[in-house]
Formats: sequence, C-alpha cells, structure tokens
Amino acid sequence: MSKHFCSRAMLLMLSSAMLLSGTACSRERVSQPIASNPAAPPSSPGATSASPAPSPAVAPVPVLPDSYKSALQKAESASNLGQSALSEDDWNLVASRWQQAIALLKSIPASSPYQARVKAKLTEYEKGLAIAQKRAGRAKADIEQAIDPGALAKGGSESLNVSSAIASNSAASGTVYRAPIKRRAGGTPVIDVTFNGNQTFEMIVDTGASGTVITEEMAQALGVRIIGKTKVNTASQTGVEVPLAYVESIAVGGAVVKEVIVAIANSALDIGLLGHDFFSNYDVTVKQDVVEFRKR
Repeated sequence: MSKHFCSRAMLLMLSSAMLLSGTACSRERVSQPIASNPAAPPSSPGATSASPAPSPAVAPVPVLPDSYKSALQKAESASNLGQSALSEDDWNLVASRWQQAIALLKSIPASSPYQARVKAKLTEYEKGLAIAQKRAGRAKADIEQAIDPGALAKGGSESLNVSSAIASNSAASGTVYRAPIKRRAGGTPVIDVTFNGNQTFEMIVDTGASGTVITEEMAQALGVRIIGKTKVNTASQTGVEVPLAYVESIAVGGAVVKEVIVAIANSALDIGLLGHDFFSNYDVTVKQDVVEFRKR
C-alpha cells in the first residue's frame, strides 16, 4: 500500500511540475512585446530651419512720361527727314519737327525724376533745330541767287545763272585736271561729265554759262527731284520758267564739286551745258584735244 501511495504521489508531483512549466511558457509568450514601427527620434533644436528674413521693399520705377516718348519720336522723324532734305521747304519741315520735340520736353514737370534726361535731350534738339534753320536759309538763298536773268537759247549755249552749294575741292593750288575732247559742237568742246559718281553724259564746256544746265533726258536718268523753279529769258522769249534740281556731285577728269543746283532745259536742248558753277575755282584752258582745269 505504501508503494501505491508513493507512485501516486510521484505522479501528482510530476503533473504539478508540468502544469507549472506550461503556465510559465504561456506567460512568457504573452509578456513578449509586439514589434511596432520605431518612433522617429525627436529633432534636435539646432536642426529646426530658421524662418527666412523678409525681403526689403523695392521702390517702384517711375514711368516715362508720354510727352517724353512723343518727343523722342518727333526727334527721330526730324533726324530721318534731315538725311534727304534739300529744299527750303524740306528743311522747314525738319525744323518744325525739332520744335515739336522741344515743346514736348518743356511740357514735362520740373519735379519729374527724368529731368536730367530732359535737359540733355533739350540741348541736343536745340542744336538740331539751329542746323535745320540754317540750312533752310541757305537753300532759300541758293534759289534766290539762281533767279538771275540769263539766256537759255533753244538748242543754243547761252548762259543761265544758277548758283550752287559747291564743296571746296581739296586739291592743291596749281593741280591740273584734263578732260579729253570727244568732239566739238559749233566749235565748242564736248567732254564726258560724270554725275553722282556713276552716270556719265556728254556736255558742252560753256565758259559763258554761269550755271550748269542738263537736258530732260539727263534729269530722268539721274532721277533728280525738283526743288524749285525760276524764270529766265531766252533768245526768243522772256520769263521762261525753268525747273531747278540738286545733284549730289559733278566730276570731270578728277575734279569734283558737290551739291550743285542745276537747271533743267526744255526738250529743245539735246545736250547739257557745263557752266561756271563747276569751274569757278579753276582756270580753264581749251587745247586741241583736251580741256584743262587748273586749280587756282
């Protein structure tokens, strides 16, 4: 009986031990923490970005006055017109544009921040106006001097007084230019004369003509612009109206004059006349086969 009791006691102890062991394992499994996402480490105070400093206020740029812009446009127009102006009316138009530009600038208030620019432009425009007025006066004088009673005979070589704005020739005194005589018309030499540097025509060397006269065909070929008219007396008529025009240059044998006022003859004249306005600064010598122009 004691053996039986001992066996039961041992069995009971063994069961208790197993029960305790299972409970401990169960508790161990339950007590293990559940894995979770690691929390982000707290940011250090130094890592916090500083707030950007506020930008300084930018002062608005003053707007150009409309009158200033208009003045620039008028001045540009005056400058462009001045590049092709020839007659008194042309230069008067140029002068009026400068005057308009000046008036617009003067209308800008003294308090304008652009007054420094305005003053500089005023000086420039006033110079432009003075030049235009001077050239208008010169063009008027040229036309008035051109109205000098002369004679332009039909088909002949009588003189016509026409003045010109001749550029001084830079050749030294005594320089001689020679033009070959191509033929003679009524005993008067005919030579080649170049206009505007690129078109050559036969012309009579008329030492008795104060001004140069071109034919209608020459005028058309050169594309000259009429700048005025004058009245002259011919061998058969008085008060004959003759158009006047500018040519850029006239050249003979290397001698050149610029900005010459020429008369345009009627259809009766079939060859031009080279007058005294070309060779006024030369001594002209007609030889057997050449005409010499010696610089005075």
